[in-house]
Amino acid sequence: MSTAVVDERTFYGLGRDFTSTTRLYLQHWMWRRQLKYLLHPAVTGDKEIMSVADIGCGTGIWLIDLAEQLPRAKLHGYDMSSAQFPPAEWLPSNVELTTLNALAEIPSTLVEKYDVIHIGLLVLVAGDEPVPLLKNVVKMLKSDGYLQWDEADLGGLYRSTTQPSVTKHNLDALYALMDQRFNRAGLSYGWVRSLDQILPQAGLEVVHNIFHPIPDEIAHPWTHMHLLSVSELIKDVKDAGDKVHEWWELYVKAIEEAHEGASIRMGMVVAVGKKPKS
Repeated sequence: MSTAVVDERTFYGLGRDFTSTTRLYLQHWMWRRQLKYLLHPAVTGDKEIMSVADIGCGTGIWLIDLAEQLPRAKLHGYDMSSAQFPPAEWLPSNVELTTLNALAEIPSTLVEKYDVIHIGLLVLVAGDEPVPLLKNVVKMLKSDGYLQWDEADLGGLYRSTTQPSVTKHNLDALYALMDQRFNRAGLSYGWVRSLDQILPQAGLEVVHNIFHPIPDEIAHPWTHMHLLSVSELIKDVKDAGDKVHEWWELYVKAIEEAHEGASIRMGMVVAVGKKPKS
């Protein structure tokens, strides 16, 4: 498989190596544990024979799990890079993974091809303006089809502790540096909680929108998963010069705080829209 080129206008920052791939699997299973579903119940129709596209599929695990529920459906995953795809020989027979830059012109062969489109955790790809990405992806959706967007509320990220005696100074300092980096790039992610206002801008009717906070029982694994993503972002830093070592020092201390009872949390947002009949 070829590796697609990531649009240079995007700020992604996360890696595609062994650690990054492991994080994606962990992330997927934590989301599934909390949501209790892959396709939201608001998505109706004959699911057994529907065609489903997953945009930003990463490892393809969302579709691999969905194939257990829908063994006859046509399931296609698209990502800017094939670096995290498992071997094609290990995929379910109805799952296919392909490279596609969802920010570029959609090939005519994919226009109005799918009954359902799933977008998952593309906040860093969408940047501070998700509408262009959304409008592009909606071109792939059939009339009367559904789009489900599962997203992390990065703009609402916060740190907390089990009790006042537990410190989070290093976590706070580390995320202050990350916020500065996002700000320098002119990025803001406050739009995630407004997906119900964004979907109509791409011609979709909102049929569901919900925010899920991160409960205490998964705060520990959620924090560890998120710290893995922070390590990827630090590795991508190219403009901090010799100060990068200071980031790593804070990172090590932040891990220690997490072991003592400090947590990083950002809620889950799920929005479902329907494309009107043409």
